[in-house]
Amino acid sequence: MNKFPSVFESIDDLTIEQIRSLMTVSAQNKLRFQDRQFAPYESYRKYVIATSFLEHSTRTKHSFGLAIQKLGCMYVDFNAEKSSLQKGENIEETLLTLWHQGVDICVLRTSVSNQFKEFKSKPPIKLINGGDGINEHPTQALLDLFTLIDSGYELEGKTITIVGDSLHSRVTHSLIKLLPQYGAKIILCGPSSYLFREDSSLELSTDLEEALSRTDILYMLRIQKERHNSPEYAEIYESYHQNFGITLERLKNLNKKIPVLPPGPANIGVEIAADVLKSELFLGYQQVVNSVYARMAIVMAMLENGDKNIGHKPVSL
Repeated sequence: MNKFPSVFESIDDLTIEQIRSLMTVSAQNKLRFQDRQFAPYESYRKYVIATSFLEHSTRTKHSFGLAIQKLGCMYVDFNAEKSSLQKGENIEETLLTLWHQGVDICVLRTSVSNQFKEFKSKPPIKLINGGDGINEHPTQALLDLFTLIDSGYELEGKTITIVGDSLHSRVTHSLIKLLPQYGAKIILCGPSSYLFREDSSLELSTDLEEALSRTDILYMLRIQKERHNSPEYAEIYESYHQNFGITLERLKNLNKKIPVLPPGPANIGVEIAADVLKSELFLGYQQVVNSVYARMAIVMAMLENGDKNIGHKPVSL
């Protein structure tokens, strides 16, 4: 995939052909590696990939770590809390240092929205967005798409309802760019203060029961307590499970089976009931499995893009 971006910030950075190719390679990776009998690819042993997470993570960080090692690359886990970032070094200098040390790609998570945009014209290193503030989380959206395809779900003409704190959800901002390319219609459902309308194709709803009646696929978001400081937050949180919580009873009342996907983690008993996690409708653990294979495909595409415009270029005096 020679034209794969060297700074992968957003779903907007990819063509539909590149997205389809990633789905194909993800499926090939799963077929090859899921039984654990195949050795890593020899051709990737020469590469060094780092992860640098400036916000906490379990699923994204560790699935990238596993993806990197399954490919056969050397894996470096950059500990930002014990680095020169704590001494005032800026992130660009840190990334240039990693590049000069021989790191080929860095998977970066940051609390700063849109931080990747500043690196696109002169990339200090090849970069994959592991989530930036409330902007985007493109690799999560891609693995969610792969999970739906891999599980046999058709998206063309289907309605996908995203329930919860869409406004502060970086994965929602990626999903609304990705899923319509496969013919899906999207409803954002939740308290009115948690919703946004980026374009006219998005439908908003504050009525969960009504939205569920038109839903083919359900995507459930976590309330991001760390991003809320408004006075109304406590009131919304207190009544959230009653008004918007996904329960098995609610799903059974639909008289149709709809899959439930979370990006993880979840506040059990708030956004989702424990019995849903144990039901056949819950695809959360399939998402975790597929996250490794989808992120392998993304790393492979970036390693193969052949971009030479990376790193520090001295300016002539």
